[in-house]
Amino acid sequence: MSLRSQAALPPLLISARQLSGLMAAKKPPRILDATWFLGAPGQPPRNAHAEFLRGPRIPGALFWDVDKVATVGPEVHNLPHMMPSGPVFAKSASEHGIGPETHVVIYDTHGIFSAPRTAFTFAAFGHKAVSVLDGGLPAWIDAGEKIDTAALSTDPAVEPVDYPTPTLRDGWIRSFDEMLANTKLGFRRQVVLDARAKARFDGHVAEARPGLASGHIPGARSLPFMDVLEQHTASDARLSEQKYTTLKQQSDLWKLVNAAVGGEDGIEKLRHDGSSSGSLGVSLSCGSGMTASILWLALQQLGVNAAIYDESWMGWGRRGADGEAPVEVTPKE
Repeated sequence: MSLRSQAALPPLLISARQLSGLMAAKKPPRILDATWFLGAPGQPPRNAHAEFLRGPRIPGALFWDVDKVATVGPEVHNLPHMMPSGPVFAKSASEHGIGPETHVVIYDTHGIFSAPRTAFTFAAFGHKAVSVLDGGLPAWIDAGEKIDTAALSTDPAVEPVDYPTPTLRDGWIRSFDEMLANTKLGFRRQVVLDARAKARFDGHVAEARPGLASGHIPGARSLPFMDVLEQHTASDARLSEQKYTTLKQQSDLWKLVNAAVGGEDGIEKLRHDGSSSGSLGVSLSCGSGMTASILWLALQQLGVNAAIYDESWMGWGRRGADGEAPVEVTPKE
């Protein structure tokens, strides 16, 4: 890729103002709502697709279902939203009017939560023009931008676009076998960052999902995804003081990642490990592969490329409970 073409690529993280300007261009981006809800114990599940149809939405947005654009079934141990195959991804992109050169902007209704997972999926398949809307739909509304409040009975129709079947970029997804092998490398092992809450990482609370061990992958380090996010209270009356999240400033991310990796040169270590090994410098894990993508987005702002352990703790913790994988628990003070 030439320097000129690199410079033409849109930033991975964009603001509401930037998106508003892009929507007025001759070739506006394809906007995707990739909202996903984590089920809460004892509460009925929220249906992200139904909420998208009900509105509000960013004008022209389409819904991207992260649990349907995925590999499903026994081959992935029936885990949710696992990375799709090339054909599945290409089919969905085509049905959403997306071609290989289309600029795709992804948002969710939390602020920053599930949108990074879809952005990671596009990037992992080599799609270059992809952006995440910082603050998502709430930040868009809070900036005074127009919204579509019309209730829909079906998804908006779009003209399909040809999307050749892509190949997953080498090393972007880590398997269980790769992660297990990494635990045995001692001081040579790759850094693993866990995005779950610290109490879950430490193994001091029981996992909400049944059949999972408590603790973390041996040698992993804790960097809770909420630590890299800034919380806001909306001022626009249309949001009724809704709280939402944006990504923290680069300087704050720098401090957080350095502390998590251990030392002031932590980020340089991640960059060096990636450049010297020819692979990505860090692997990311969480509960089910969703919030690890928030760490991926944060690391991208620091010039660090990262892979995701797709099964995350739903896979490792299940094997740990069965005695098939080692589990580390942080000693209580």
